[in-house]
Amino acid sequence: MNSFDDASVRLWNENWHLLAHRSELAEARDFVRFDILGREVVLYHDGASVIAFDNRCPHRGARIFDGDAGRERFLCRYHGWSYAKGRVFVADKASLTHCSLDQISLKTLQIAWVGDYAFVSPAPARSLEEQMSGLVPMLETMSYGITARWDFNRYLYESDWRIALENALEPYHVSAIHPETLATLKLTPGENQYFGYNSIWSSPLGDERMVRRMRSLSRLFDLPHQFEGYESLYLFPFTMISSTFGFSQSIQHFLPSSIAERTHFTSRLFAGRLRASTKPELVAPFISSSAAMNRAVFEEDHSICQRVPADTWSMDPPRFWSASEEKLIHFRRSYREAVSTA
Repeated sequence: MNSFDDASVRLWNENWHLLAHRSELAEARDFVRFDILGREVVLYHDGASVIAFDNRCPHRGARIFDGDAGRERFLCRYHGWSYAKGRVFVADKASLTHCSLDQISLKTLQIAWVGDYAFVSPAPARSLEEQMSGLVPMLETMSYGITARWDFNRYLYESDWRIALENALEPYHVSAIHPETLATLKLTPGENQYFGYNSIWSSPLGDERMVRRMRSLSRLFDLPHQFEGYESLYLFPFTMISSTFGFSQSIQHFLPSSIAERTHFTSRLFAGRLRASTKPELVAPFISSSAAMNRAVFEEDHSICQRVPADTWSMDPPRFWSASEEKLIHFRRSYREAVSTA
């Protein structure tokens, strides 16, 4: 492996990663699957609790789940092994009496909850609270403000994950790359806040007509956290959460691939929590429009990231950088520190 790959492996292994919301794993057999560095991680409700595991049967390594998300029985199609409520069930158990069956287990990852957000880590170097550096109360509140996944978008970015992520971090490109999509919000310079390796960009909307429309929609929602504008959270190293007025949350992952200059990109849109008196069909067109807008923005981002070769990236700041690329500088500094620490 080259040093970039070694760094990506370390960042995956040693950090906590927000991978799911409780609403996606509310019922027995619910699952969500992710690709990362040539492996797959699944979060699964086993009928007793939510677990995170390497998507391979402990017998001979066959894949268990194929889809992005859904509700299915945990069953290995190869030899019929299954799993539920913390136990592996072996087919034709009598034929394996010569084996130490009490040692059979899934390869699990650690899981921790912040409100309704599920964080996962193979071998965290520090606690989740330490890694979030003061963001836990905000994240907990945000997690209670969404109800259900509305859209799931997954594809392989033809770009190194660092380049794709940095594109998501900086708004300098918005007017050039998103003139008919994100730029229509007329985002103002806003404010950056830093929490250890994590960051938040809060940008009021510059279109007063749009602001009035959004405020009129607020009466339909019951949101414990709301910023009246566009808010983008970066959770080091691979995760972004973005929202406009809190009416929905887009959770994005830029997960490293084992293939050079490729990124496992996922985005999921979650609808905001409604007031008890609000009929869901009233907001459905708005949430659907937000999902379509997000997909268009991500395609535009992907197209421009394809034009940036991996060897242009460095842990050093670029020689020339805009004030609106400040979070990019923070990311490179955080990255260097994280992969250089013994």
